[in-house]
Amino acid sequence: MLPFVRGIDFGKNDFGDGKFPYHVTDMVGLRWLRLNNTRLDSVPFELSNLKKLELLSLAHNNLRDIHSDVCQMSNLRVLICRNNKIKNAGVPSELFHLEDLSVVDLSFNQLREVPGELENATNLLVLNLSHNLIESIPSQLFIRLTDIMYLDVSDNKLDTLPPQIRRLTNLQTLIVNNNPLIHAQLRQLPVLLSLETLHMRNTARTIGNFPAGLDALANLKDLDLSYNDLARVPEALYKLRSLVRLNLSSNDINELSTLMDTWETLEYLNISRNRLTELPASL
Repeated sequence: MLPFVRGIDFGKNDFGDGKFPYHVTDMVGLRWLRLNNTRLDSVPFELSNLKKLELLSLAHNNLRDIHSDVCQMSNLRVLICRNNKIKNAGVPSELFHLEDLSVVDLSFNQLREVPGELENATNLLVLNLSHNLIESIPSQLFIRLTDIMYLDVSDNKLDTLPPQIRRLTNLQTLIVNNNPLIHAQLRQLPVLLSLETLHMRNTARTIGNFPAGLDALANLKDLDLSYNDLARVPEALYKLRSLVRLNLSSNDINELSTLMDTWETLEYLNISRNRLTELPASL
């Protein structure tokens, strides 16, 4: 029966110390495999026989590298390796030559740079590099990855975003929380007209470096500007009529304008930990 198994979840089994089940090598028809929380120190060699695999999840393990065998899975679409100990040397560049690769999650690892040749994964739709040690994003990355719809680079050491990010015209979710973007003007954001979710928590936003023209984002529904240094609500926000969620908590805001009555679709508003003494009647 093993060749006919299409998917299996081994989550929370103990496969440490080479205890991975050998007969997985006979599951040649597997389309998806989850090995989360299984105490793996390396990618099991048994996976090298799974040529039809489309989804491989190896989250919450002790991996230090992604074995080159993974690069031979020609049908692989989704690779999830979050919460491991992977460094740049452990990410083979051949991985990003897989034609169908559309989801890559390398969050919560020890990357100091964007993995080499990532720009070759031209069919990528979802990219999560959050909670690493990345200091910059190479400009060529967004020249070719123009189909990305979800991008999370939060909790790194970024001080700017490359201007080429304006090429991501299909981008719907952008998360840059907890990066020291002190001097970044982020002028390219208003060009991303497909954006629905924008999270800029703790990115040193002030009125002086707030991206001008943000009101052009007519599809924006979820905006997080918490833990910044905003002395007031930027005027552009009052023009975002599509907002459903708005988080302005932990700033230095002392008043809300009566213009907030333009937020007719708003369902969630967080303005805690500011300097407000009253709320406008238009609320």
